[in-house]
Amino acid sequence: MGFFQILKSVEDLLYQVMTWLVFYPRTLWQVIRHPVRMIDYSDKEQGDTPDQQYIDTLSPPLFLMLTILISHGIELAFQTSLDTPRTGVGKMLVNSEENLLILRSILFSIYPLTFAVGLLKRSDQQLDTITLRAPFFSQCYTGALFAFLVSVVTIISRAKFPDAQLIGTVLGLLVTVWYVWVQSIWFAEHLPIARFKATMIAIGTFIKASFINSAVASLFFV
Repeated sequence: MGFFQILKSVEDLLYQVMTWLVFYPRTLWQVIRHPVRMIDYSDKEQGDTPDQQYIDTLSPPLFLMLTILISHGIELAFQTSLDTPRTGVGKMLVNSEENLLILRSILFSIYPLTFAVGLLKRSDQQLDTITLRAPFFSQCYTGALFAFLVSVVTIISRAKFPDAQLIGTVLGLLVTVWYVWVQSIWFAEHLPIARFKATMIAIGTFIKASFINSAVASLFFV
């Protein structure tokens, strides 16, 4: 690769990184205000050509990864970062902050993946890398906000003031209720079922995703 090609690559990388400063807060605000609408927005974007997708927001997976990075930074600032790996496997594979962030991205991505797979199975669609892409991408928007709120709850729970754990537990339940509520709307919109059944499916899928998340995390943190 010649010098000018390297310079062009650096130029493109710098531009992409700087655009995050504009489009990350914009995307975050839209997900906070209209979580269900952003899921539908992502579905529509998947129908565009690759060069026209997510031109006014961040792509969902990138938004998820940046949110986890920011959440981790906030935890470090408050000195309440999540536990570092204790198992032999964890110490071997997660031996740096970068690898730890990758692991956390994978752990929180389990939720969007589980809900996306659940939708495809219940809509009788073939499960493959093509059909899974759209629902997984759309789920990353709300999954990112869920990950951020979990980090906030963790900070509060580990704070050194009276009833911090109790307050953190209550807030954690509220965050869970909000996330399941959004998923119930999503299932009701995409499946020919009543809202109550959609809520039950959302609850069951969330429990399944949490179990998988805990099982994978236990390989590294227990």
